[in-house]
Amino acid sequence: MKRTGADSKNIRQRILRNSTAEFAAKGYDGARVDSIAHRCQLSKNMLYYYFNSKEGLYIAVLENAYETFRARQRDFAIRDSDPVNAMCQLIAYTFYALLENQDFIALLNTANLHKGRHIRRSRLIRSLYDPLVDTVSEILRRGTAEGVFRPNIDPLNLYLSLSSLSYNYISNQYTLKVAFGIDLMTKKRRAIWLAHITDLILTYCRAKPRHR
Repeated sequence: MKRTGADSKNIRQRILRNSTAEFAAKGYDGARVDSIAHRCQLSKNMLYYYFNSKEGLYIAVLENAYETFRARQRDFAIRDSDPVNAMCQLIAYTFYALLENQDFIALLNTANLHKGRHIRRSRLIRSLYDPLVDTVSEILRRGTAEGVFRPNIDPLNLYLSLSSLSYNYISNQYTLKVAFGIDLMTKKRRAIWLAHITDLILTYCRAKPRHR
């Protein structure tokens, strides 16, 4: 029976969903196409029909994960906000997007273990970050124009800072829990950390008061 476009889309999404779980749990090297096919209740040949190879499937999983993560940051809504509120929103969206999609963190950890070679083969992922840097640049530009942010802040360095502060907290939650005997994932602890990193970033960005 011939498949419709909707059928193909649903099958593709089913493969991506189950592949994400497999790669997040086992990494690229540990994941098995046979296991993914079993999860999907499809033949292995069907997976190859849609994605050509295990590597092609992994790259598609990464692209899908990046697209989902970027969508959560709501760039265009942020552009219309007050610059200080916009920066707070960007930090919060980044933190909660990572918190609510920890499979993405696992996928990134694996991608870094492979020194980014799979991401380099994607035509999509690099392009997803250009609008983000533009958004940060626009928030900083408006903040500088309004006198609330100091000039000459590098937007890429700023994003790397706020992203790392969110990523490290969530990615290392298990080892930090053992080291400090504190569950970092309680609602109270998460709120404290978000407030802390927001204060750090805003303190770095704020213009110095003018002396009279």
